[in-house]
Amino acid sequence: MKQQKADRRSQRTYRLVNSAFAELLVEKPYEEILVQDILDRADIGRTTFYAHYFDKEDVLNSIVEQELEMLTRQIAHSTARQRVVPSLELFEHVYHSHNQQFLALMRSRAGEPLWEALQTALCQAIEPALSTLCAERRSPPIPLPVVSQYLAGTFLTLLKWWVAADMPYPPEQMENIFQQLALPGVWAMLKEK
Repeated sequence: MKQQKADRRSQRTYRLVNSAFAELLVEKPYEEILVQDILDRADIGRTTFYAHYFDKEDVLNSIVEQELEMLTRQIAHSTARQRVVPSLELFEHVYHSHNQQFLALMRSRAGEPLWEALQTALCQAIEPALSTLCAERRSPPIPLPVVSQYLAGTFLTLLKWWVAADMPYPPEQMENIFQQLALPGVWAMLKEK
């Protein structure tokens, strides 16, 4: 994204464009959205758009950054409470978001940068939490970066399925499912001598 300006008119333009783009994501696939569609929906001129963004991918990146910032706060909050994987908090965040644009982003191929960034953020939170659990042991039989990638990937695969299936189960049940499927092997590995 171009250097974000702080004045009220620029902030209004960012809000209008991001909102218009997110609304369009609910209506049609990312590949079919044109800059002209964004301009029409936001009711702004082409010059104004290009003064703030390079292209529609830049708008997408802006939205992904905003969503990732919110999700990263959720992760940080739960890891502060000594949770290895903040699964319940993330299931609840998605379930209670009531934000159709956010859900459309998560369901579309345009959301892949969000999923990739979330994978990285989760791994960065999981590995230190695992390291704390292993502090009294010499070293676990499986390297902690491998375990953190496994847990983050497993969780995100389950979350992605849940969102695509229109969240057929409540967050608490999904948390329980994740705990039963993914964590017994990790706990067994950590207890090995």
